[in-house]
Amino acid sequence: MDTYETIFEHALKKIRPDTKEVVENQMMFDDIKKFIKEKYSLDARLMGSVAKNTFIAGDKDLDIFVFFPVKTKKEDLEEKGLNVGKNVFKRFGGNYVISYAEHPYTKGHVGSFEIEIVPAYKITSTKKLMSSVDRTPFHTKYVLDTLKKPDEVRLLKKFLKGMGAYGSDLKTNGFSGYLCELLIIKCGTFLNLLKSAQDWGYQEIMDMENGYRKSEHKAIKRKFKDQPLIFIDPTDRNRNVAAVLSSEKLAQFIYFAGRFMEDPSINYFFPLEKPTDVKAILRSAKERGTYHLAIRLSRPDLIEDILYPQLRRFRRRISDSLESEGFIILSSWEFADSDCGIGLELLSPTVPRFRKMTGPRIFDPKVNRDNFEKKYGNIWFECDRMVSEVRRKHFDIMSMLTWFFDGSAKDLADRGIPKNIADSMKKGFSLVEGKDLLDIKGDEFWKGLDRNNL
Repeated sequence: MDTYETIFEHALKKIRPDTKEVVENQMMFDDIKKFIKEKYSLDARLMGSVAKNTFIAGDKDLDIFVFFPVKTKKEDLEEKGLNVGKNVFKRFGGNYVISYAEHPYTKGHVGSFEIEIVPAYKITSTKKLMSSVDRTPFHTKYVLDTLKKPDEVRLLKKFLKGMGAYGSDLKTNGFSGYLCELLIIKCGTFLNLLKSAQDWGYQEIMDMENGYRKSEHKAIKRKFKDQPLIFIDPTDRNRNVAAVLSSEKLAQFIYFAGRFMEDPSINYFFPLEKPTDVKAILRSAKERGTYHLAIRLSRPDLIEDILYPQLRRFRRRISDSLESEGFIILSSWEFADSDCGIGLELLSPTVPRFRKMTGPRIFDPKVNRDNFEKKYGNIWFECDRMVSEVRRKHFDIMSMLTWFFDGSAKDLADRGIPKNIADSMKKGFSLVEGKDLLDIKGDEFWKGLDRNNL
């Protein structure tokens, strides 16, 4: 068995950028900075992993912030910021799209570089924040001042990429680059972090700058409710750096960290690629004796950071509706890499035609007993409690969903389906089951159905 050190050095030889790549990144940024300064008299600074020297070889991502005076109106910053970005891509022969954070910005490609041009206010303290992106320069400075071992960050990022848990975009819901850097600053090394993670509890609190007293920790957990890991931003005590991280991605990290320490392998950093065998996955799913369904719809024209959260809301709404009617859902997931929709695995596609209704005890007030009997009619007793039954309106999933999806887009939105999803469904959707599932394109649906994908 290879030692940790042997594996780490092997990985670093592949992921540590060489001098040539570092120089190329700097030259590209210098050219853009000079163009922005000469044309607009605005300062531009490099942010992100390239600026902090924590990027992985081959990841040519240049996050370029263009700073505007604090007196600039928000609408002017947005308009001028987009104009600067568009002209940068035009000047350097690139292509771009307009993306959105708290305000719009341009992102695209110039040759082999992936570039973002982000407008921000030139503030002097995070206490004077005018938009969320204004924190970024303070993040960069903090990491440059405190991070001693950038290669340890590279190991962490590559480890997370191997399991699909790297990235704070709303499709991935994983670890951001800044969170990776802070975790290494706190733990010292990648291996120390893996060991430490085995003892984390739910809503583990990390507060390197002691922004809160221990007596305030209960309040912090309430403040960051439903966020499974809490890492107080050392530049802004009111922010959890791990806010986007999902419980699933955190669980994957802790699990694989433990597995790696027990049986270290380079494959955690460079997983062996295996083709998606859809027939084998479907065959295995059938052997479980469960029922599988895809709700497939036309993909809305939305960026991933909007589309995936809406698909999750759609999935939760459908799951809640089905469970309220007695269907037992074993798992559910969303997919939008090629085809678009949600997948469901249920214990059965049908439920009993009658639902049991449990009423008051015989010792409860008579008015309660009378109301229950009046509402449900035929009653019997289980111990001292009144029981009845009511016929279900829908006892198979196809009739239930056909009824639920009937009506206009507004009707669907009123039932809790996100507007963009509702609009798309009115253009057409399908309920796909059995062998017809083989028609679904892309890996995301099949990875959701596969029980051997860890």
